Amino acid sequence: MKSRKGLSKVLFFLLLVGLLVTTAYTHPSVAQVKPIELKFATHSPPMGAQYKDVFVPWAEEVKKRTEGRVTVNIFPAELLGKVTQMYDMVLKGVCDVGYLISTFYPGRHPLEEVFHLPFLIPPGAANPRGKLIRDAVYKNYLIPHHYKDVKVLWTGRFEPNVLHLAKKPVRTIGDLKGLVVGFPGGKLMPRFITAVGASPEQVTVVDMYTAMERGMIAGQIVPLEVQTGFKLSEVTKYITMLNLGSGSNFIGMRFESWNKLSPADQKIIDELSIWAADLQGQALKASTDQTTAMCKKRGIEFIELSPEERARWIEAAKPVEEEWVKQVEAKGLPAREMCNMVKQMAN
Repeated sequence: MKSRKGLSKVLFFLLLVGLLVTTAYTHPSVAQVKPIELKFATHSPPMGAQYKDVFVPWAEEVKKRTEGRVTVNIFPAELLGKVTQMYDMVLKGVCDVGYLISTFYPGRHPLEEVFHLPFLIPPGAANPRGKLIRDAVYKNYLIPHHYKDVKVLWTGRFEPNVLHLAKKPVRTIGDLKGLVVGFPGGKLMPRFITAVGASPEQVTVVDMYTAMERGMIAGQIVPLEVQTGFKLSEVTKYITMLNLGSGSNFIGMRFESWNKLSPADQKIIDELSIWAADLQGQALKASTDQTTAMCKKRGIEFIELSPEERARWIEAAKPVEEEWVKQVEAKGLPAREMCNMVKQMAN
C-alpha cells in the first residue's frame, strides 16, 4: 500500500514538472527570453526638448509595451559619434537607431533639400498640411531614392528657421550686407543667404555658440528652440523672425537590428512610431513657445518683418528654387515632379 502511494507521488511530481516545462515553452511570458538592447545615438543634449520630451518617453514606452523584450539605451550629445557621421553610424552598426538629419550630409540626399526651400512647404513639425506633405514626400520620393537602406521609424521636421544675431540687428534685407551668417548644413541655405546679400558659413548647431561668441559669424539661421538646448540665449541679442522652411529629420534603424525583433515587437514599434511623430511635433511646438517666453525674459529683441519687407525676401529667394530643381534633375532625380506635387498639396 505504501509503495503504491509512493509511486503515485512520483508520478504526480513528474506530471507537474512536465506541465511546467510545457508552459514555459508555449508561453513566452514565462520563458526566460534575453532582451534585445538597442543603442540610440543622437546629437541632442540631455536638456533639449527632443531628448527629454520625445526620445526618453519613446524608449520607456518601447520597453513597457514589449514587456522588457526590447530596451533602448540613448546616447545623447554625440557620445557615440559626430552628428555629421550619424547616418553611416547606423549603416555600420555603431548604433542601432539614429536621429538622422540629411542637412548634415550635404549632397548625399538631394531630394530632401525640398524642405529647405525658403517659402515652399508650410514650416513647423505640427503644421497639419506640412505633415501631410512631409509624409507624401518621404513615401513617394525620399525612401525610394535615398533611405531604402535603413528602416524609417518616423519622420519629423524642425520648427521654422529664424535668424539669431549676436550684436547687430537685421530689420531689412539691406541690413544683411557685409554680414557672415552661419547655417548648420545643406546646399540650399547658403544659396539663400547669398541671394539676400550676406556671406554664408557652415557651422553645426554644436559649434554655433562658440562661433557667435567669438564673432566668427554675425548670427546663425536655425529654429528658435535651439536657444534652450544649446544655451544660445547667452550670446544672442536679436532674433529676426524669418520663418523660413526648415529641414526634415527622421529616426532611422539599422535593418539588421530591425530583423532581430520578433514580428510582434516590430508591430509594436511601428504603432509607437505614429505616436512618437505626433509627440515630436507637439514637443517642438511647446519648446518653441517656452523658448520665446524665455528669450523675451532675458531681454532678447524679436524682430518681425512687415508684409512688404517679407515680400522682398521672397522675391530675392525665387531664383534659388529654380536653380535647385535644374541641378537635382541633372542628377536623374525627379525634383520638378516632386515640387509640383508639393505645390498642389500646399494650395
